Amino acid sequence: MLIKKTDWNILLDEFIAKNRFKGFAWGSWDCCKFSNACIKSMTGKDLIPKQLKWKTEAEAMRSIKEYGKTLSKSIAKACKEKGVMQVDKAFMQKGDLVVYKEESELVGISDGFKVLTPSDDMVVAKQNVEIISVWRVSNG
Repeated sequence: MLIKKTDWNILLDEFIAKNRFKGFAWGSWDCCKFSNACIKSMTGKDLIPKQLKWKTEAEAMRSIKEYGKTLSKSIAKACKEKGVMQVDKAFMQKGDLVVYKEESELVGISDGFKVLTPSDDMVVAKQNVEIISVWRVSNG
């Protein structure tokens, strides 16, 4: 079960500040790996199962399909396995894992108002996106 550290708020802020100019890269800094790294900064543990690895978009899509069929179902499966609870999207808060839709399903971390996710050259804050689901790691 994932549990946030006592100082998770500060740890998340420091992690985002340290990595805000890191550019998108499949398998190391895509939306899934970024979100996992944010969760790891808050908890010390990974959300993504260790057996899931990819280096290209095709490998990422294959991993998602094999693990849970779609990104939202894969996130739900990983969250349930690690005791991360789904919350109503109206109650999204800082540190929550957010599955959202633009051209396709994507995942990011809430800063309390917007959804943080990697872009080509930096972490960006998305707003006015269609939120599919919100997941919260327990404070313990």
